[in-house]
Amino acid sequence: MGTPKKSFTKATIGGMEETLGTAVPRTSRVALTDFSYLLETPTKNPKEVITGRNTTRGFDIDAIDYTSELATNLAANKATGMLLQSLLGFRVAKVQVGCGIFIAYKGDAASCKLVASGSGKTLTSYVGDLGEEETDAGFGTAGVLDLTGKTLGTLVTAINEFADYEAKVIYGGSTTTAETPVDIVATQAKNHQAVVHFTSADSGVYLDVFRPNFTNTENPTFSIQMDGVGDNQLGSGAVVDTATFSGDLKAKVKATWSLILTKVLNGQTASAVALTEADLDSLKFSEGETYIAGKKYCYTKNVSVSIANNHAADEGYCQGSLSKSKHVRGEFGVTGSMTLTATDKTETINSEDERAKNLSNLVSSLLLIYMGRQLVEGVRSLAIIDLPTIQYTEESKSAGDQAIDQSLSFTAIDIEGYDDFFKIHMLSTDAT
Repeated sequence: MGTPKKSFTKATIGGMEETLGTAVPRTSRVALTDFSYLLETPTKNPKEVITGRNTTRGFDIDAIDYTSELATNLAANKATGMLLQSLLGFRVAKVQVGCGIFIAYKGDAASCKLVASGSGKTLTSYVGDLGEEETDAGFGTAGVLDLTGKTLGTLVTAINEFADYEAKVIYGGSTTTAETPVDIVATQAKNHQAVVHFTSADSGVYLDVFRPNFTNTENPTFSIQMDGVGDNQLGSGAVVDTATFSGDLKAKVKATWSLILTKVLNGQTASAVALTEADLDSLKFSEGETYIAGKKYCYTKNVSVSIANNHAADEGYCQGSLSKSKHVRGEFGVTGSMTLTATDKTETINSEDERAKNLSNLVSSLLLIYMGRQLVEGVRSLAIIDLPTIQYTEESKSAGDQAIDQSLSFTAIDIEGYDDFFKIHMLSTDAT
């Protein structure tokens, strides 16, 4: 066998595991963009003995930790879905969809609660103070918009004719049926883009929605195999501890995944799973949009979002084993930063309004959408990263090439409202 080379490494993934640490078949490729392997790190302590020779007699191994760092492009495919499920903990049952829209409320009320009913084929809007909203007579008939017979085109036109509302197509053709929305118990449409998807019987496109695990349970685990790294390694009991998604001008959206595992076995038979078209897909920053406080901000130079489960370092070990037997989640958190080309206060959408919120401590929102390859006519692979409530923690200005740059750091906050404080929507052709 020749010298191992980076370009011959391969990562495959399978899951979710029914029993933590019991490996399942690896069925999907992880499209790595940099070298990675399963790191086995022993905790070594010197033997606690005075040798009488002023020397060290040797070391004991008191624990072994298994970790890995994966670098990929952010893509809408099966492997990414497994990683996101492990990272966030909860995955909504997949549904076939044909089109989707953003809806924003532009009126004076403090809150706009939007409800979608698939069985009723309706959208209902309530406006007023948060928690005290009443149906909005300016939306549909007495606050209820009947979707019967609506296409994507006629629906968007109807919503845009209401004085205080604005709708925009996310995906789908104008003649696509938009009668049956995916159910929404409640979502905020004031200072935030409400995301509404519509089901289809035969589009071949599937919606995945991932949100944080709010229960006192551990996140699901998966199995991962790394081939061609000097040996072929099989890791089980893998969970994503942290992940970062970062996009920059003129580049793809990058993803880094930090894993912790409970077991690694070497000497495996190499996987035969090949890369697919979906694995080679990547979501592009240039073909995305950034919405801040519900408004589209075009001149975004970069955005980074980091998600952390903060697993305990010293918990989960069981007597009789050197390695962890279970994972113990800590407090879930989402932080990030973005750099905007600074805009003057006189602009309708300007960076100064957001900068001022760092001092006033006012809540804002951030929604990112990135698109990739065409799945079917009018629909492309995509990911929507939705942070309905954020507060800024730091801000600074710097000189760009010519223009002034505005940098803002933020943290997602969990306040009483209508949306999970972090959510990811993903469109792909994977039905499972």
